Amino acid sequence: MADRGQRTLAALDTLGAFNRGIGAAGVFAASALIALMTVFVILGVFFRYVLNDSLTWVEDVALILMVTTAFIVAPHAFRSGANVAIELFTAPLPAAAVRVLRLVINMLILWIVYRYFFESLALVNRGWGIRVNTVPIAWAWPYMIVPVAFAAMALVAVELIGRDIWALLMRSKAADLPHDMPQEPE
Repeated sequence: MADRGQRTLAALDTLGAFNRGIGAAGVFAASALIALMTVFVILGVFFRYVLNDSLTWVEDVALILMVTTAFIVAPHAFRSGANVAIELFTAPLPAAAVRVLRLVINMLILWIVYRYFFESLALVNRGWGIRVNTVPIAWAWPYMIVPVAFAAMALVAVELIGRDIWALLMRSKAADLPHDMPQEPE
């Protein structure tokens, strides 16, 4: 049993390394997109108020970059625990109860991500018939980040669920990510 537990933990760590890499790449890409969006918005303001000649494409491109940025960092935020949490309710609970609650929540998240993944594929498919107003591309191109983000979030959910199941079965904190370690009430 202990050997199988160590192999399972090694598999979870491998998935975790992959998810960490995807998250880091997403954060880097999002940083670049925010910088690009900032340049475009400043350029749009300069053209509108200094040169009195608006760039029509700036608003659409900035919107695409902003939405892409939100989706591209979602897997990293989910894995690193940067999402909204109400710790008032979990603070007095024992560590095992917090872990079970987190397991249920992550399973619910996985189910929601699974459902929205297929909806996002339909969104991309519909996007081929719709053009961006001021840029000569189909909306399907910007929409493609949505199923990619949901697939990455599903991998993170599988990792987090696996880590909590492993910890419950092995009665060990060895699988916990640094921000996920439940604290025993004092």
